[in-house]
Amino acid sequence: MRARPPAVSASVVLAVSLGLVAAAPPAVAASFSEALTRQLSAPRNDPTTDLQKGAVIDEEGVQRLLPEGADRRSVLKMRATIYERVGDVERAEADLTAALAITPVEPSLYADRGYFYLRHQRYADAVADFVAGARLAPREAVFPYAVGRVQARMGDHERAVASYGEALRLDSEDGRVLIARAEAYVHLGHYAEARDDYTRALRTPLDRPGDRYFAFVGRGYTGLVLHDYDAAVKDFDQALALEPNAFNALAWRGFANEKRGRTDLAIADLERVVAADPSDAEVRSSLRRLRSK
Repeated sequence: MRARPPAVSASVVLAVSLGLVAAAPPAVAASFSEALTRQLSAPRNDPTTDLQKGAVIDEEGVQRLLPEGADRRSVLKMRATIYERVGDVERAEADLTAALAITPVEPSLYADRGYFYLRHQRYADAVADFVAGARLAPREAVFPYAVGRVQARMGDHERAVASYGEALRLDSEDGRVLIARAEAYVHLGHYAEARDDYTRALRTPLDRPGDRYFAFVGRGYTGLVLHDYDAAVKDFDQALALEPNAFNALAWRGFANEKRGRTDLAIADLERVVAADPSDAEVRSSLRRLRSK
């Protein structure tokens, strides 16, 4: 007889769910933004360590964590998120699929499962879900945007630009789409277009954590490439006001300051980078060169 996996107490489920709310969401795509910075931060405790992979989470326990009257779709979505956090990918997928089987179908669930597939590098499945969602909700920009994220992950930045363009046709003021398209333009070497999109994005609300930082540091990077060093420094100043210990922004601001003739400021920035990461040979070499001037 096959042993039944251990049940999980409501207190453990609560700890995990609180961790999901407090922590940043998992990355959904490898992007230029992710390459722009390596943050200095201490490792955080993960409450999912108390939940063993293979444990069965009772639906009633999850129901108690949700607002009164939450439907079964919401329960399955939350449980899928918890399962994914502890590495139980099969159960996570099963719950997302079960939620999609409930009629009438909620289009946003195709986005949820599509991003799940994207996180696990199942690109064809991700695109299929995003396309299915777009058929049900053709006026929602989230679906062409999501297709663009898949294309960007696969390195097809030209097609990603086209998908982001379709999303912007539906919602021209979506800052996250503008940032994503700017990243794709950077990958393609279209720096002027990228800078324009970063500028447009900074005029929008940008509600997600980190978006303003990435818009400033991305626009600063395009300023470097386009030799607009004064503008680049101003953007890196703004980025560092939001993330004071961002390695790349510090190093790039140092480079821009050197190009402006401000060797003193360049040295100060590179010294901060080396103090945080002494193993960066390229930055140490640049610092020695600047000090020898």
